[in-house]
Amino acid sequence: MATSLLFMVLIAVAGTSLLSISLIHQLDMARGGVDVRLLIAAEAALESKRGQFILVAGVQEDWTELLPTTGWNDIGPKFTVNGIVVQVQGMPLSQTRFPIARLRGLAYGQDRTKAVEYTIRASSFADYALYFGAGSGVNIEEYTKIYGPYYSKGDINLNNGPGIEFFGHVETSGKVQGIVDAVYNFKQGYLDYVPVIDLPPVGPSMTLMRNAALASGTFFYANTISIELAGTQFVRRYRYRTGPGSNDYVLAPPQTLDIPDNSVIYISNATCPAGVDSFDPGILNSFSSPAVSTWGLLDTRRVTIACEHDIYVTNDVMYGTLLLNPDLRRYSNKESAAALNFREMLGVVSQANVFFEKTVDWTPLPPTSMVTDNAGLDPPDTGHLPKQYALDGVFMGFNKSERGSIGSSFNMELWVVGGIITGTQNSTFLKENFDRRNYATDNRIQLDPPPFFPRAYGGIPKPVPGSWRTYDV
Repeated sequence: MATSLLFMVLIAVAGTSLLSISLIHQLDMARGGVDVRLLIAAEAALESKRGQFILVAGVQEDWTELLPTTGWNDIGPKFTVNGIVVQVQGMPLSQTRFPIARLRGLAYGQDRTKAVEYTIRASSFADYALYFGAGSGVNIEEYTKIYGPYYSKGDINLNNGPGIEFFGHVETSGKVQGIVDAVYNFKQGYLDYVPVIDLPPVGPSMTLMRNAALASGTFFYANTISIELAGTQFVRRYRYRTGPGSNDYVLAPPQTLDIPDNSVIYISNATCPAGVDSFDPGILNSFSSPAVSTWGLLDTRRVTIACEHDIYVTNDVMYGTLLLNPDLRRYSNKESAAALNFREMLGVVSQANVFFEKTVDWTPLPPTSMVTDNAGLDPPDTGHLPKQYALDGVFMGFNKSERGSIGSSFNMELWVVGGIITGTQNSTFLKENFDRRNYATDNRIQLDPPPFFPRAYGGIPKPVPGSWRTYDV
């Protein structure tokens, strides 16, 4: 009898425990279902508001009105998604230099609030390794290696050429043709017949950079001849007129100036006002140069050089970090911590044209700064040439960016870490002097392009890859 009673008690306890476990499991499932509904509502709320952050030239140049405080700002009133009350909030991370913000959607449940958050950034033309704005077709030269986003307004024709590899996204408003092997030629595929992507308006873009230069004391006039980058400084060379009405132009002693971080060096088309850039305060107009030359080495500074007339790039433009660590130029290292965290960054913007001048006379990189063959990488990185050159930065000509002069070349290889943006031209013509050309975007630009670089107006801001997260509030 006692044994039977004990057995009945054990069965009752076990049954109660199983019922309890089942109830807990059901509650967890219900709670999980509620969480999923809240997360879906929060993310839907985010997507419904992201379009409000589109930049419009002269109307919405930044997000100050949407995000007036440094903390979380409500983006409009609360509303409902599938019967769930939601609220979208934004927190600015940068406004004037380049709009970046945290954006989150809050979904309110009965006993909890779930948040979905990501970082958004405005679109910039610095995003492109190559941008061709001409409506005519682009012929891709053989052995071209493009490691970053590529856009052409016109058709893209590979002409069945050997050695052409696109490692990043490829888009055209026309069509892609002349493909040898789509898998080999386009590592991430391609999109044709996409909507036209136009250059931003010149006026607002130049005004933004001009105002930044005025604020940092790096605004200069049309008598400027050259801007040479020299580490954390720059050397400015200029001419001045020896007297009112005189045609005697004199080359002034060079100015060596510090590069303010996150600044713009701006050269205006205007002649100098009285007393500026002259030894005699009474001297009036200065010499107007038709172009400004630039070249040199940049270290630990972020700066944009902007000019209202032509810019001639007359020698290598180099980042100090990449000279010391040439392996960071490789496609396989683009996402490495070292490639994403070094400091220097350059933009070069001309309201007219950027010309890569006298390229055959440029100075080859020293042997310790060259990329060497490494067949063991994925993908293999071989075929590098004995003379290598650098264009580190994003070079943008509102009219065009192209090679200027022609000359004979032999075994010359070019590294572009940043991009080349040419508004009305469908080629850089750099193949005339460089037998191999490596065009690679700078992945740091995903978070912050060169200071005050022209923005891509009209595009819905993109979530920054890897920034999506969810949490309880």
